[in-house]
Amino acid sequence: MKIRIRFTILFGVIVGIILFFFSISIYFLSENYRKEDFYSRLQDRGIAKLKFVLVSDKDSLNPKTQKIQYNPSPSIANERFVIFLKNQTLLYQDSSFKAPDSKVINSIYPDKPFLISANQTETVGFYYTYLNDSYYIFSSGIDIHGVDYIRNLKRMLFIRGLILIIIIFLSGWLYVGFLLKPISNFIHQVNQINHKNIHQRLGNNPTDDEIGKLASTFNKMLDRLEAAFNSQKRFVANASHELRNPLTAINGQIDVTLMKDRTEEEYKTTLHTISQDVKNLHTLTNNLLELASTDDLVHYHFEEIRIDELIWIVRDDFLRRNPENKVNITFDATIKDDSQLICVGENKLLERAFINIMDNACKFSSNKTVNIFISVQGNDIVICFKDSGIGMPKSYQEHAFEPLYRGENAIGIHGHGIGLSLVHRIIELHKGKVHIESTEGKGTTISLCIPIVKI
Repeated sequence: MKIRIRFTILFGVIVGIILFFFSISIYFLSENYRKEDFYSRLQDRGIAKLKFVLVSDKDSLNPKTQKIQYNPSPSIANERFVIFLKNQTLLYQDSSFKAPDSKVINSIYPDKPFLISANQTETVGFYYTYLNDSYYIFSSGIDIHGVDYIRNLKRMLFIRGLILIIIIFLSGWLYVGFLLKPISNFIHQVNQINHKNIHQRLGNNPTDDEIGKLASTFNKMLDRLEAAFNSQKRFVANASHELRNPLTAINGQIDVTLMKDRTEEEYKTTLHTISQDVKNLHTLTNNLLELASTDDLVHYHFEEIRIDELIWIVRDDFLRRNPENKVNITFDATIKDDSQLICVGENKLLERAFINIMDNACKFSSNKTVNIFISVQGNDIVICFKDSGIGMPKSYQEHAFEPLYRGENAIGIHGHGIGLSLVHRIIELHKGKVHIESTEGKGTTISLCIPIVKI
């Protein structure tokens, strides 16, 4: 079911329920008012009947009673009366009115009349004092005009209610359609976006309402998708280039070698060159697989790690494999507690990140030296790797964490441009951050911020 239909039904049901209870309240308020008014008129008719009965029994020459008359009311049908003296002696009774029993009479007080309604006939019994005597008067009848009024009111509320319900649903349909029009426009615009025009964005006049925020959020998502899409395109292009070069070189050397017979030394030289190209290809392939494997956390076991112990282990291992390099480690003097150097992580991943940064620092520095400074800032362990190498151009720093992207000043230096990409991904997995400060020709400082474990 479309959202427009759901909203229209919901709008119609809510307003319909409100209209229903409003109509019901009007009906019952009108009915209560009619009953109160009719009971009041019945009391007046009962009093008039009492005075008429008393006049009939007294001296007709009495000037007070000569003026009392009783005329039937045209608005009350089937009018009947029963009148008792205070001692419950029957004073007057219409033939068709069944006299109430003493229990009903005793339930009547001056401020509490007896009220009953059955088959449209309504009866009121009340206590009345007249000429120093007290009486119990029961008056009944049918409210002709009142009943007709309530019947017409009920019919009017029902018919008008149905008409209003239809109007409400039509209005809701148009109103919801007006509200959803911007969303419909967004859907149309989104359907037009593909890989060829991923730069296109939603809406020309963004607003501060929820729909405007939706468009803004979607545009931000498109920005991220465009960045990821462009990054993927560069990755594919660079990966194709990096993989094609060693394969082309290997294939070319083999073809040239097979063109004629060679000496043993020439074959050895060719095989040695091919072996080096295969090693480079193997290293590149492993780096690509390692970069892809960081997306799967199932294979890694995160636990509490002492950064100081890990950095010394990595340093020793790195220097053992690269004895010509130098690694200097310095700890901030403000670190007093070993617990400040504990984080939650995976040993192998962090080792790979540290080794990649050390390798880059030494590889791009003429003195083959990297200085490591470890400190604590707030809730983070900060590890700074500083070298005095060739530095990074500003144009490269924006793409430093993209795989297979290398600066122009790195041409001629062995590498594939995967190391920093892998470092960035690993530190992200540890909920940390990577910062780069670099000046071309003066060196680079890479800072890793890793959260301290909460004890």
